[in-house]
Amino acid sequence: MTTSCASMESLSGEQQSPLLLHQDFPKTLRLLSPKDFQHVFAEAQKFANRHWTLIVRPNKLDIPRLGLAVAKKQLQRAVWRNRVKRIAREAFRLHKQDLCGYDIVVLGRKGMQDIASADLAQSFSHLINKIRISDLKHKS
Repeated sequence: MTTSCASMESLSGEQQSPLLLHQDFPKTLRLLSPKDFQHVFAEAQKFANRHWTLIVRPNKLDIPRLGLAVAKKQLQRAVWRNRVKRIAREAFRLHKQDLCGYDIVVLGRKGMQDIASADLAQSFSHLINKIRISDLKHKS
């Protein structure tokens, strides 16, 4: 079982990263360039449930990074895509200490517009727990 970087830092006596202390979502925690996305897709593990698909790869950094790839083909209306991205960003923001050392790309799925926001947030949290208990860091 892997430990979060917050618990690892407290064990080693080092200070926690200022990016992880605040409950914001700065650009340094985002995957922005096509090169970043390609790096994640190149050798990644997929975590999925009924509502979400997360593509995850260890990033050898002490911060997590999030990329959003919600396709128009999956969710046709912009308002649906924006809502799904808002929910994903909020769940990531709340759990970013648990995701240290990972790059994550969120993919949308058809029919997400009909699911309640609370259910989508809970489903995303479930996948975060699956990532935390995986042995993904040990493989890279």
